[in-house]
Amino acid sequence: MVKDIFTAIFFLVMCFIVMINCMSCSDVGVEPNVLPTLESEEKIDLTDPKLKSKDETIGGSAEPQLQNAFFLKEQYEKNCHESVWFFCPPSIFSDEIWEFELVTDICVDPPKIIYMGDCEKKFDCDPANSEIKIIPCAYDQNTIGLKEQWCDKGIIKTGPCEACGDEICDGEDNDCDGEVDEDITPGACTNECGQGELLCVDGEEVCYGEKPEEEICDYIDNDCDGEVDEDQLNACGLCGEVPIEVCNGIDDDCDGFLDEDMTQQCETDCGVGIEYCSSGQWIGCTAKEPSLEFCDGQDNDCDGLVDEDLDCLCTLQLVGALLPCTEPPLECGQGFKTCECANLECTEFSVTSCFAACSYSVGISPGETCDMFKGMITFETCNNHDDNCNGLIDEDLYQACYTGPPETVGVGLCKAGSMVCEAGQFGAFYEFEDGTTSFVTDLCEGEVLPKDTDDCNGEDDNCDGFVDDGQELVDTDILFIVDASGSMLDDIKAVMAALNQFAVSYKDEEVIQWGLIFGPVKENNNPSGGFLTPQYNKLITNLVPFSEFSLALASMSNYYNGYLGGKEAILDLLYLSIHNLVPFGNLPYQIDVLSYDYPTSSTVPDDYYLVPDVQNFEINWRDDSNRVIIIFSDEPMQSYLKMFGDTSDWMTIYDEYIQQQDILNVLAGTFDLKIYPFTPESLKDGISGFGSGNYEIYATATGGKWYELSDITAEMYLNLMEIIGENACE
Repeated sequence: MVKDIFTAIFFLVMCFIVMINCMSCSDVGVEPNVLPTLESEEKIDLTDPKLKSKDETIGGSAEPQLQNAFFLKEQYEKNCHESVWFFCPPSIFSDEIWEFELVTDICVDPPKIIYMGDCEKKFDCDPANSEIKIIPCAYDQNTIGLKEQWCDKGIIKTGPCEACGDEICDGEDNDCDGEVDEDITPGACTNECGQGELLCVDGEEVCYGEKPEEEICDYIDNDCDGEVDEDQLNACGLCGEVPIEVCNGIDDDCDGFLDEDMTQQCETDCGVGIEYCSSGQWIGCTAKEPSLEFCDGQDNDCDGLVDEDLDCLCTLQLVGALLPCTEPPLECGQGFKTCECANLECTEFSVTSCFAACSYSVGISPGETCDMFKGMITFETCNNHDDNCNGLIDEDLYQACYTGPPETVGVGLCKAGSMVCEAGQFGAFYEFEDGTTSFVTDLCEGEVLPKDTDDCNGEDDNCDGFVDDGQELVDTDILFIVDASGSMLDDIKAVMAALNQFAVSYKDEEVIQWGLIFGPVKENNNPSGGFLTPQYNKLITNLVPFSEFSLALASMSNYYNGYLGGKEAILDLLYLSIHNLVPFGNLPYQIDVLSYDYPTSSTVPDDYYLVPDVQNFEINWRDDSNRVIIIFSDEPMQSYLKMFGDTSDWMTIYDEYIQQQDILNVLAGTFDLKIYPFTPESLKDGISGFGSGNYEIYATATGGKWYELSDITAEMYLNLMEIIGENACE
């Protein structure tokens, strides 16, 4: 088809040239399609050396001899007339090849066309066309058949005529009814996912059935590889979130520890406290236990009565003496009670109830009314009593506390906490895992105790008087690439929780910059969209200080509820993240030739793109900083980018997909960059499915380290702390 178009164009151009030359020919008396003739020999220039014989002597004579006019005409045509054959415009009704002759006089300046012949058939068909056609033929007098037809060196040849048969899926009219591949009954077929329906599509049989999808944790073999939920089960070998640890002597969350970090509220007659789980048993309740009542003005047995059934060691000398008290029936303030004789001989004694001093005629003026239930106003103390008679009990009473080694308080990050008075006891309110709160006696709130080790964060975490154990923070850029596919949901939550905990320690450090790439995410947060719903990867934030990074982290929860995609382009994201760390000419593919804009198939969503777009995707790495890329993924490293001569024209594609070696070639030219992948064990150094499962090779190439992906926040946090210690502290 292209050749026919070019031929037609060339013919039109040649016609235009011929027309102009013919106009020129008419000026000198030369008509088209007519060769020039010599009118008479008198017009011949006898001095023209072209007319001399090659043999300038005849019979030995030295005199030159002129040639005759006929010979001169023949010689002129031979030397000056050039003949070229051109294709005639092709016919839409025939495959025949026609040509015409064009004769040009090249001995004049400029050369002139002096003859253009008629179109002559050269071939019945195009010799370059090897296609075999099936055409109708007469099988017998009453039957139409089919035969093969092909072009052999420009001659049309055909095979024997054969009777029409049953229609089969081959793009031909096998039954000679003028229709192709009609009414073919679907058949049964199998693919890697099982049974399907065999249909005829464009002359080929296609098996339509379930197609492999990304493996998710649902006890089904989604990717049809013979394994169920591989690399998707949680730490306990089950789907879904890891079970919550309960106090039963069993490792419910499968982290290798029994009943760890478990507390719950407990209470006694004297108050509320916290108890701890050990080997399936709740022990160590911190609430005060009732004790034997003794004469101290306190309710020791927590029955609501003070010093009940006690004579409080009254003696004869103490009879009539006023003893300070604050217990009921006194309502507020300072009261008194006294020892009295319990018999006439005053050998037995009793103690009166607690009343105001005025009830004993102490401190009362004549005519003044005594309120025996309101005592003398004093400073409020933590005794579950209204000492200052303002209607409030134990209000605004606080005291400092610290449970760490005394020599560490006020050193480095270590600081004292505080306790508040509640119902006569100092402590603090504690929030339990179920969201309920309760007051716990002797709980020190807000204290910061020394850590076992000194984290590299510009602080003295272990409170030994030395910041970072003598090391210093250096400029460090940390970029997180988080695979947001649906199978990563549990891991993403653990990753994000660890990132929040990880980053808080460094929120005041300007030397560390943070960035985050997240995806794929379904377009418009469409959780009900199918596999082919448009998906995109997004640079959530370029490298920024923690204050901006924390805002980006807070927005991540918007993507957790079914909006996660299923096609991870980790190779693409890694390539685009490091492309500006090497000279422009060292890149296997320049950024301006890469695009996701091409016709898709079942292996790629209908629309797959990047925010920002590929040509504007650039990480703002700082000069002379240590650079860290941390990857979280549970799928092989895949690529969907293709390479184009012109990204606006998908027909100019010349290569497909970023390869492992492309990444390694770029990494070889980088400096001060380390890569730390977090993946399942199966993707550490193996190949799995579409893409490369060898994540460790990138860590090895950059001096980084591979870590096993986990949905346990504490484990992820410790690993991240190790990474920053290796890179941000020197």
